[in-house]
Amino acid sequence: VQEPAPVLGAAGAPAVYAQQTVGGGRKQYVGEPISLSLKDADVKDVLRSFAKISGLNVVVQPGVRGTVTVELESVPWDQALDQILKINGLGYELEGNIMRIAPSAIPEAEARQQRQLAQQQALSVPLRTVVKRLSYSTAQEMSRILMSGAGREGGGILSQRGTVTVDVRTNTMIIKELPTYIDTVIAVIETLDIPEPQVMIEARIVETTKRFNRTLGIAWGFDAVADAAHGNTTGLVFPNNVAAEGGVNVLTGGANGFIDLTLGNILDTFTLDARLQAAESEGLINVLSAPKIATLNNQSATIQSGLQIPIQTVANNTVTVQFVNATLRLQVTPHVTAEGTILMDLQIQKREPQLAFAVVGAQNAPIATKEAQTRVIVRDGGTTVIGGIYKVSTDQGQDRVPGLANVPLLGQLFKNRRRTDENEELLIFITPRVIKL
Repeated sequence: VQEPAPVLGAAGAPAVYAQQTVGGGRKQYVGEPISLSLKDADVKDVLRSFAKISGLNVVVQPGVRGTVTVELESVPWDQALDQILKINGLGYELEGNIMRIAPSAIPEAEARQQRQLAQQQALSVPLRTVVKRLSYSTAQEMSRILMSGAGREGGGILSQRGTVTVDVRTNTMIIKELPTYIDTVIAVIETLDIPEPQVMIEARIVETTKRFNRTLGIAWGFDAVADAAHGNTTGLVFPNNVAAEGGVNVLTGGANGFIDLTLGNILDTFTLDARLQAAESEGLINVLSAPKIATLNNQSATIQSGLQIPIQTVANNTVTVQFVNATLRLQVTPHVTAEGTILMDLQIQKREPQLAFAVVGAQNAPIATKEAQTRVIVRDGGTTVIGGIYKVSTDQGQDRVPGLANVPLLGQLFKNRRRTDENEELLIFITPRVIKL
């Protein structure tokens, strides 16, 4: 066996075992390079040699045995020692200039016991009590957030000993926690207990002709301004194909039983009201409703316009009247994005009685229902328009002179046929605005 010569450190002093750990847990070896050629050498003899090289006092645990066979050339001595310990299932513990070498299970168990003892000592300190009154969140919901994942397994915001008591009347939390945890808990509460932005939803429900739609300057299809500056960073898929900028993307109709929903963008929101008022005064459109409603961010708001239809049911010779909504119902859930745009979940439902299809002798007329659900992004103060709810009616009639209208050939001169086709569309303009508090 070739025993390596001692390696001296600075100023002729024996080299000291100096092993450092860098990012990611990777060890960095700083020992002087040595060369080893060992075959079936007793591990205790090898460790005594490394004690001379390193200048450390080496204590070997009873029961350490094995042989070493290595061929190393210009390897840092601390790296060589680390590899020899690994292949023999050994570990070490360094205290000052004393290195204790033992089977790896022993140092690991001792380190685990030390960690558990340190945790028990940390948990044994007196708890601090903090009373925190919330302004914008509910104490119950905040308590659920703090308590989620807490307990013996860890992973939560509270420690194993941390508790939260809720006073519903004053919306207050009473927190008992370890001093080392309490600052983190308070920081989480203050981060979450902030006011949600309010959004004013303004809707204009307009009945108009298809011809008038073109005069409003509606760009049917998704607004082609889709860059990140306008908040389009969510990767959402809209219910249409994006055309080139400045183009018009006409959408196809929906499935049976659903609104043939089309989405558009009004580029000039500020003049929209003036255009609608002028068109209404000229008799071109009929503004059915213009409701406004304010709601919090991520909270749904419902706008409903229509009437209730009485429905009669007979059971056991008893007539019961129930009222069914025949309304146009619009439900909007706004979400203010980090870029300041407004993402809206829209649910539209239109229910109207079909008197023309009522069964003769029946008390109730059928109710036609159309509904759709979609998601759009609109700039703050911008307007999106929903179309595709059509009403097509045809009126046919004939005026005639009695008697003369029945004369063959000449009778055509004494009668007049008329046919009137009306194609009306219901447009829903939605304008969300963030309310500045």
